[in-house]
Amino acid sequence: MPTAPDPYQVPTVTGEHRFPCDECGADLRFAPEKGLLVCDFCGNEQPIEDGGSHHHPIRELDFRAALDARLPEAEIEETRVVQCPNCGARFEFDPAIHATECPFCATPVVADTGSQRQIKPKAVLPFALDERTSHKALGDWLGSLWFAPGGVKQYARKGRKLQGVYVPYWTYDTQTKTRYSGQRGTIYYETRTVMRDGKRVQQRVQKIRWRSVSGRVARFFDDVLVLASRSLPKRYT
Repeated sequence: MPTAPDPYQVPTVTGEHRFPCDECGADLRFAPEKGLLVCDFCGNEQPIEDGGSHHHPIRELDFRAALDARLPEAEIEETRVVQCPNCGARFEFDPAIHATECPFCATPVVADTGSQRQIKPKAVLPFALDERTSHKALGDWLGSLWFAPGGVKQYARKGRKLQGVYVPYWTYDTQTKTRYSGQRGTIYYETRTVMRDGKRVQQRVQKIRWRSVSGRVARFFDDVLVLASRSLPKRYT
């Protein structure tokens, strides 16, 4: 009798997956402005396929089990995370790299020997803008500001390379049941006689009649996005 698959088993992905062009065999690149895979050699365009041997359904984890550290080892990864001494951002270091630049402010950073255990990401959303469009958006944004840091304007003016940064998010599903009590107002109108320019006129006056109310509300929330990083202010994400 075949054994049932382990519901906690996570596929192991090693190395990077390349997408060969159907026309010439060269590697395809993702074009954010088109949402397609594009070949720079022959110009062929291919859609990104859903499914196949590299597709695995995204499985949602139990929140309480995660808080209590009761998740299987297959769901956990150990990473090196360092904090930039200049801007305070925290970012992940590749195990084979010992020094690099902060992706947020370009300050040189040296890795330490510490590591963290964290839940593995389940999916990645590709970038929506290419580098040229990102440069234009940055220039338009800076041009709309009365005041902006001189270093940022100088960086944009020189047309330096922009580096994309992935920002982690939690997606929460929750079933809520809420009791409420309060006051409910019902609008009604009264007609009054008032003096205007020495004449009596009728005027409608809005009023509110209040009454006590209470009850229960049940609602399901699906995939509520919550920022999972302290590196960026919430108003920018």
